[in-house]
Amino acid sequence: MQFLWKYIDDIVGKGLELSVIFELLFYRSTALVPMALPIAVLISSVMVMGNLAERYELASMKSAGVPLLRIMASLIVVACFICVASFVSSDTLIPISNLKFKSRLYDIRRQKPALSLEEGVFNDDFGNTIIRIREKSADSRELTDVLIYDHSSSKGNDNQFMAKSGQMYSTEDKRFLIMKLFDGHQYQELAPSDTKKSQNFEHMRTSFKEWEKVYDLSEFNLNKTNEDLFKNHQSMLSIRQLTKVIDSLELRKKERKIQLNDHLKPFFHHRRQVDSLRAQLTFNVDSLPKTPKSFVSLLPEDKQKQSFNKAAALARNVKNYTRSVKSDMPKIDRQIALHEIEFHQKFSLAAACLIFLFIGAPMGAIVRKGGFGWPILIAIVFFVFFIMLNIVGKKIAEELVVSGAMGMWMSCLILFPIGVFLTIKAMNDSKVLNIDVYTDFIRKFFNRFLKIEEKEV
Repeated sequence: MQFLWKYIDDIVGKGLELSVIFELLFYRSTALVPMALPIAVLISSVMVMGNLAERYELASMKSAGVPLLRIMASLIVVACFICVASFVSSDTLIPISNLKFKSRLYDIRRQKPALSLEEGVFNDDFGNTIIRIREKSADSRELTDVLIYDHSSSKGNDNQFMAKSGQMYSTEDKRFLIMKLFDGHQYQELAPSDTKKSQNFEHMRTSFKEWEKVYDLSEFNLNKTNEDLFKNHQSMLSIRQLTKVIDSLELRKKERKIQLNDHLKPFFHHRRQVDSLRAQLTFNVDSLPKTPKSFVSLLPEDKQKQSFNKAAALARNVKNYTRSVKSDMPKIDRQIALHEIEFHQKFSLAAACLIFLFIGAPMGAIVRKGGFGWPILIAIVFFVFFIMLNIVGKKIAEELVVSGAMGMWMSCLILFPIGVFLTIKAMNDSKVLNIDVYTDFIRKFFNRFLKIEEKEV
């Protein structure tokens, strides 16, 4: 549904075959597998443990001396396999599906809308040709009152065709559209080569019984773009490729700093500047006072202005180069952050499968409800919380507030203590979700608060 709402404007009106739409849905659905596995583990673990607890099978196993973690052992093994499958999918399958999806969507966006000649509407799908028809038959073959403007000369409406009737049909191979007009006229203005000297154009009128025009339909076909144009995007890279790109970006960042240092070093070498000024002096420096007003004042007047202009030019050079390096650094840092986000997301989504097991299984044991009621509700609450943390972490990592690793692992770091807490409570048979416990606590708190007020009065 998210795919349809997001890309509906790019798909509608393009005359796409159903197979192309299903192809896009398949590629997009494949990319959502790592995100779907955590909630699948969460729902299934709540349902399994909830059914066991609801039928008192879990209580029987605990009374026989079987601890909760041993009961969950098979679930843990299955969750570990799902973690591995999620990581392998993110590292190998997802980059390929993202590449196929992006390149196919790019082709669809570039494709022109499907040819559709509506009655009384000027159609410019053929670029330099504008067609208007007053009426057409049910099969769109027979046309009535056809008007065509040919703008191939780029001089306005200098070539027009008008016909009482016509026919429109495509060839058998669907490569060309044939427009055949009957009983019409052609009006053409023959403009001279120099239009500035003369505004009076020759006019030619031609009558015809039958006129045929062939249009190429290849521009309406869906052409495939070379996928190599998109393969450098971070979402199309594997772990090994992301590591190489991150190392390259870090090296590029260091090289820019070294280049800045090498470029600025000559401008801040004091001894070199002093020697250069000494060479310009026309008298003995040792004979001057020990405390002159400034070093430049030792130069002749004609050399002082020249020295100031040279210093200003050098300062501008340093400023412009430093500003260029300064503007490049945030761009490089952002590219590094985007690649780090993609790198750590592959691991964090895989780890979330195991973390959700230690949230869902204890919650099922605590609420003691199976089926699709409570498990779905609990799963939605925790998964929405996980998605919110994931989005926030990704946004602040993209804005360089935190590192890419911290941004993508933030959701797991917050949910992991919750899973440990719920597991401990389930092992001790604590009534975490017993409403009576909380209502009794609130009642005792307010009763104690009211007694304190009565004593004060």
